[in-house]
Amino acid sequence: MMGSDQRVVRAARVSFGRDEDTDELRDKKLIRYLFKHKHASPFEHNIIAIKSERSEWLSILDKLDNPTVQIYYAGGYMWLNLRNLINGRDVFKDIYDAIEERFPTVTGVVKKDGEIEDEELMKMRYSRDEKFLKEKIETSAGWVGLVDRLEMDTDMDYYTFIVECPLFVARQWHRHRFGSYNEISRRYTAWDIKFYIPGYLRKQAPHNKQASLDEPIGEPLNSEYLRIIRKKVEESKNIYEEMINNGVAKEIARGILPQFMMTRYYWTVPRIALDNFIRLRTHEGAQKEIREMAEAIESMVGYKGTDRKNIL
Repeated sequence: MMGSDQRVVRAARVSFGRDEDTDELRDKKLIRYLFKHKHASPFEHNIIAIKSERSEWLSILDKLDNPTVQIYYAGGYMWLNLRNLINGRDVFKDIYDAIEERFPTVTGVVKKDGEIEDEELMKMRYSRDEKFLKEKIETSAGWVGLVDRLEMDTDMDYYTFIVECPLFVARQWHRHRFGSYNEISRRYTAWDIKFYIPGYLRKQAPHNKQASLDEPIGEPLNSEYLRIIRKKVEESKNIYEEMINNGVAKEIARGILPQFMMTRYYWTVPRIALDNFIRLRTHEGAQKEIREMAEAIESMVGYKGTDRKNIL
């Protein structure tokens, strides 16, 4: 298994940029709230691998009447995240006791269908991550950190990362859809708004409309445009803050904030999808900012080539 009760909380609190905060009572209440109000995505960053035969996997799939429950089979294991385990609980009742040690608060809340008082909630055990990050690598446009890994030498080994990068990098990243994301939301918070300012403005590649050359445009334009960029991003932040202070909802005021704004998200991904990301995003044609982050991930967990099984 990979994850903890706290992992659910961290993946939820990143929406407010507060994923490093911890308070056991508040954390337990948040898990109860997430479950009762069907905020499901934070549960996806916890992974369970169940030793089984392929026939057992097919039998479980046959018993499920919920088409949204996703269970994969690789290397002699069934692989699923905590959200899918909860949604398929009628066919997984026998393993709830086994996972309770790893996710005591989550399993306690699920067994009670979320109908649990604070006093009983406080008596439940609560599992925590060993570290906030196991490894962190800075790049020119932000940083990427390894939160956890579950490696069984299969195509479905799982990894969780935290990424902090500019919005335009995140939107490229989210094109890789086989995985789970939880991201800071400027609908919820105005906390710690930062911007990426490149060291220099790269030239357009002459034969690739979507690529650049890793060399600056000439002076004085490079310095002048960078000065304008710094000025404009600060102006946009000031207008945003003024709107917030005058009662404009954050969900609409955020529209003034530019693509250079930094964002942060949790990414939990299986090896076969991770290898696809590494292969595509370390290519020389990938944008420099995301390429550096893909190279950082490869240096942390390697590339195993499992994506070669995919035709497309």
